[in-house]
Order: sequence, then structure tokens, then C-alpha cells
Amino acid sequence: MSKKIGPPSTNVEFDKLYSSVGHWIWSDVRIPRELKELVTINKPKNSIELGCGIGRFSSYMAEQGINVTGVDFSSVAIDKAKKRINNSELKPTFIVGDVTNLKGLNNQFDVSFDVGCFHCLNEEGQKKYIEEVYRLLKPGAIHLLWALDNSPSNIKLNPNYISNVFGSHFQLTKSKFSGRRIIFVASHWYWLTRIK
Repeated sequence: MSKKIGPPSTNVEFDKLYSSVGHWIWSDVRIPRELKELVTINKPKNSIELGCGIGRFSSYMAEQGINVTGVDFSSVAIDKAKKRINNSELKPTFIVGDVTNLKGLNNQFDVSFDVGCFHCLNEEGQKKYIEEVYRLLKPGAIHLLWALDNSPSNIKLNPNYISNVFGSHFQLTKSKFSGRRIIFVASHWYWLTRIK
């Protein structure tokens, strides 16, 4: 029996990764320009991050005066996120949760964002994720998504695919090619507007 090779896909695998130094290889140190623009252009009062990991981006949102909830299914990542909260006046809320089933959350958010979670889901998981994002966002709100073109879930992601899979609940208003990691990988940013 051969050992599984590839990116983590279960919460147990992500817990192991977040318990090691390995996650620093693909974790970001910088705040993406696209996330900064989401704040500047949309001026949200509250937001939700799906797949928040150790909470760097959620913490940035809180520093901007935004009430933010960060969700990740790795309890190790959430524990690290809670421990690294800075002394800013507004603090992120971090919860362990499954982005395909967030029934415990009932807020209506101004914006949502995901920097590297959606592309890990299979087709069934993607559909559930989209339903949850739709349910949690206000009409007309923006969902900012960054995803690899060649996803760990072996689904080829591109603007046409994203437009189709989100199509019943969101309009793809913009997409932009990106090679945003230290090790170049083809990816895209997507701006999706929740249909009313």
C-alpha cells in the first residue's frame, strides 16, 4: 500500500501540517493587494473568512476596524490564530467549522473572502460551500476568492468554471490571473457578487 502523496485534504491532515513548520512553506506573510482593495472599495462593517488558517488575513481585517469571523476546520490552526491575536481594539472571532456546513452562523456579512480553501473541495463540497456563502452574505455583497488553476481536488478551475459553478447564486464580475506564491503557481482571483 503506497502512502498518499499530495496536499492535505482532511482536517486531520491539516492539523498535522499546522502542528509542524511545514505550513510556513505555503502560508502568506503579506496581505494581498486584492484584500486591501476589498476593504477600501467596499468599506465593510463585517466580514467572514473561509479557510482562515492561522488568521493572518482575518487579523488584518480587524485592524481595519471590521468585525470579522474566521472559520477553519483545523482546530490546530484556529488555536494558533487565537494565540496570535494582537492587541488591536477589535479582535477577530475564530471558530472551528466546516465551510460546507456553517449552520451555527446566522450573521449577514457585508463581504466574504477565501484565499486558498475553495480549490481543496470536491464538486459536492463546492456546491455546499456556495450555498453557505450565499446564505451568509447580504444581497449584492462581494465574495473574493483566490484559487489555484490546477486544484488539489483535481478540478481545473478557470473563470468559465467559476462563473458556471457559482452561477445560480453569484455573478462573476471580475477575474484576474495571479502567480502569487513564492513558488510560482498559476491561479486566479475572482470577484463574485451575490445575486439578490
